[in-house]
Amino acid sequence: MTSITADEFSVLSKYIYSICGVALDSTKTYLIETRLKSMMQKYGCTSYLDLHAKAKADRGGNMEKEIVNAITTNETLFFRDVSPFEVLKHKILPDLIDARSKSASGRNIPIRIWSAACSTGQEVYSIAIALREALGNLSNFQISILGTDISDDAVTKASYGKYNKFEIERGLSQQTLNKYFTLMGDGWKIKDEIRAMAVFKKFNLMKPFAGFGKFDIVFCRNVAIYFTPADKKMVFEKIASVLEPDGSLVIGSTESLTGVTGMFEPKRYMRSIFYQPVAGSSPLTPTGFSYVQAPAPGFAGTAAASVARPSLPVPRPTPVAAPVSPPRPAPRAVPATAAPSAVPPRPAPASVSSAPAPPARPVEPEPAPIAVTVEQAPSSEEAPRPMAPRPAPVRSQSAQVYRAGDKSDLKRLLMQKKQKSKS
Repeated sequence: MTSITADEFSVLSKYIYSICGVALDSTKTYLIETRLKSMMQKYGCTSYLDLHAKAKADRGGNMEKEIVNAITTNETLFFRDVSPFEVLKHKILPDLIDARSKSASGRNIPIRIWSAACSTGQEVYSIAIALREALGNLSNFQISILGTDISDDAVTKASYGKYNKFEIERGLSQQTLNKYFTLMGDGWKIKDEIRAMAVFKKFNLMKPFAGFGKFDIVFCRNVAIYFTPADKKMVFEKIASVLEPDGSLVIGSTESLTGVTGMFEPKRYMRSIFYQPVAGSSPLTPTGFSYVQAPAPGFAGTAAASVARPSLPVPRPTPVAAPVSPPRPAPRAVPATAAPSAVPPRPAPASVSSAPAPPARPVEPEPAPIAVTVEQAPSSEEAPRPMAPRPAPVRSQSAQVYRAGDKSDLKRLLMQKKQKSKS
């Protein structure tokens, strides 16, 4: 037998994954060597790269089908592992019938079952026999069992329903064999009443599940072990999309969905486990997760920006004017040593030292002179604040009345002071 090299295994394993989704690691070199040996001889291939090249060049696709048939033909037998069929008869079916009978309204109760990756049909017929044993008379039920597999050869054999002595003895008691099979030549063929309960089709689980409708029960056992983690998650979440909310999923006895997807929750019955969809979960929104996109400022025109910002601009609120405080008494003279204010005031006009003091009488508080009042300009971020009008300063003697900014009066007062000091 021709041994496969590392390079040949790399090429062929990628090709096999592309056509059927089966992922083979480096520990599966023996599988390619043993299962493709007959094809190497049939097509006169000198190497596994030669086999790959001929398969790629085969426009009819026959060699591709042969490779799929050889790689995906897996171990199967009637009532494999036993416990899934016990769960089906004693737990899943009774609960399902109770739920469906409430809405059937006198009509036959529909039960739809899908056996994914059914191989040569032993699982499908085991399910049909279990239903017959559990329900007895099926006249009150509308039962439909779908069996699918990626292998043409497997689907063909399953549809015909004939098995040799070795296949029959694996999993079937003599009583079950006599009740549901008929001796035909060198083998046994399933009886028509059981065969009529099932339909077989070729199907690749990597493809979209379009046109399947909804199922009450799905068997998908011992096939996902050949998938990558990402493909395994994808397949089981697609199964969730075609399973009724109260439906059940049965997987292999050595398999688990823990860490694969959060769309199923395990249910225990006796020593067996089956799975049901988590309430409210869907392939787009698994339970416990929300796909509302968080705002991402700074990227106008993106989906995040459209969530974060409204379609119309929001006007900025106008600042409210601060309340105007009542006028304060005019400040007294401040000594020269006083600390300067943040904004230095304009110099006040000089006073005449010899001017007589005004008569002592109660007077109204005077507002601060305009000449020494500095208003800070409003910042660019605020609207201007309204200011109360300020009356002109009033002095008791008319000789000293002046206006801010009048330099002629100021000079005259300074000259008078200078002349008096000389005299």
